[in-house]
Amino acid sequence: MSKFEHYSKIHTVRDLIDYSAETYGYKAFIKYLDGDSVIEKSFKTLRSNSLAICRFIRSVCPERMHIAIIGKTSYEYITVLTGTLVSGNVFVPFAPNTTVKEAVKLFEQGDIEALFYEDDYAESAKEIAEKYGKLKVMVNMGNAEWFADIYSKYGKNSEYASLSDVELNPEDCATIIYTSGTTGVRKGVMLSSANLIANITYTEFENDKDDVLLSVLPMHHIFCFTSDYFKPLLEGLTVCLNGDISNMAKSLQVFQPSTMRLVPMIAETLIRKVNILRKKMPELSAREVAEKVFGKNLRWLAVGGAYVSPSLIDEYEECGVLLRQGYGMSETAPKITTGDNSNKYKYSSGKIMKSIFDVRIVGGEIQVKGKSVMLGYYKMPEETAAAFTEDGYLKTGDLGRFSGDGEHLYVTGRLKNLIVLSNGENVSPEELEMKFADEKVIKEIVVGAEKDRIVAEIYPDMEYAELVGIEDVEAYLKQKIKEANKGEKPEKEISKLRLRDIPFPKTTTNKIKRDNVQF
Repeated sequence: MSKFEHYSKIHTVRDLIDYSAETYGYKAFIKYLDGDSVIEKSFKTLRSNSLAICRFIRSVCPERMHIAIIGKTSYEYITVLTGTLVSGNVFVPFAPNTTVKEAVKLFEQGDIEALFYEDDYAESAKEIAEKYGKLKVMVNMGNAEWFADIYSKYGKNSEYASLSDVELNPEDCATIIYTSGTTGVRKGVMLSSANLIANITYTEFENDKDDVLLSVLPMHHIFCFTSDYFKPLLEGLTVCLNGDISNMAKSLQVFQPSTMRLVPMIAETLIRKVNILRKKMPELSAREVAEKVFGKNLRWLAVGGAYVSPSLIDEYEECGVLLRQGYGMSETAPKITTGDNSNKYKYSSGKIMKSIFDVRIVGGEIQVKGKSVMLGYYKMPEETAAAFTEDGYLKTGDLGRFSGDGEHLYVTGRLKNLIVLSNGENVSPEELEMKFADEKVIKEIVVGAEKDRIVAEIYPDMEYAELVGIEDVEAYLKQKIKEANKGEKPEKEISKLRLRDIPFPKTTTNKIKRDNVQF
């Protein structure tokens, strides 16, 4: 029997939690800190608690609804997420810092009828309800005691037991994920259970069931809730919840994880701490110093969401940690490639998940077709039609190329960001930006065009510059630009430098809002 054969029996999130409870039982699935105490929840407990939430939701939302959830990542948030999905309702997550104005706009766009929110958001939730005026159900998720009561009152032996017997269609919309809006327009990506399950049942790479994963990213992001929650449910990993990002140093030492999913910015912050310690402790090996930051067991990092520099991969390798990049988007639930242990293609954007996707490159653009591709954008038929080719491939809007073996992908930029010069030359700003990926004096860089001249706007790391003794940062960066220009066509040379003293504006997923940068 193939180790992947059981994947064919899992079609919905209900199938997933049933499978995990039966396969892994009372093994610890979720761990989190409550003060200084580590709380554990098993795979069986997660299933029981999720079904209780399902019954509660169906008792207050008897008809299929779009249910918004606003809150920070926690075990309780996870049971509401799962409970919503197995109840047959549509899960619509929002960041805990969503403003009232933005929430009202997106609730209207997304036809939200019910809202579950954490206690810290109570005042904003009340204001949303007054201004939006269409909420039929509002639930303050309160605290652990509230959940304990729900888990008990709506248990499998309660009068509500039959409410969890829901027939789910894997092809129905299960969740709507609002894109981060780098262009100012946020679109609701509709994903079915079939999309979500396909994205975790690929066969190109499998984690070790003994892995301990530290979940750092917020659960309302699709990369987190499929990769840090659904994938471990399938494979039997233990997931430790970090909570607030400020808790990370403590979480690494308490939970001693073997793996994490990160965005590049967090990976860069961690290795920066290691490098500072290495200067203070030259008598120790790179791994010994790294363990003081990462803990003793870390061996694998999966990074996505932005470009990863080769030097970052090499620095982690020196510390005994394999860092590999994956690539995807909300519209593909989200992964198109996965990091693997390839050494030859370690600087690629990941191994293509051919078990669920057909990937092609047309006119430089990456296009995909497969089981994880979205149903479409909610109430946006024109935008949905524009997102697909006539033969049904999703146009990612990303530029790329295949590796020599055809198994890996390199993402080189965004189609919409291409600079078209008056002579017809196309310039990818991201390719020019990547030239400076290893330059530690540069914290952030955006390349654009000003009257047919290529301009680089840079937010420098003044603290690092001072640390290494660079007094004239502008002169230093001009020299680096001069070096980067060598070998380039004249029209592709960066001819102007602009320095800024504040970071670039960013989306909720920490991507720079390029459209806000004026050239």
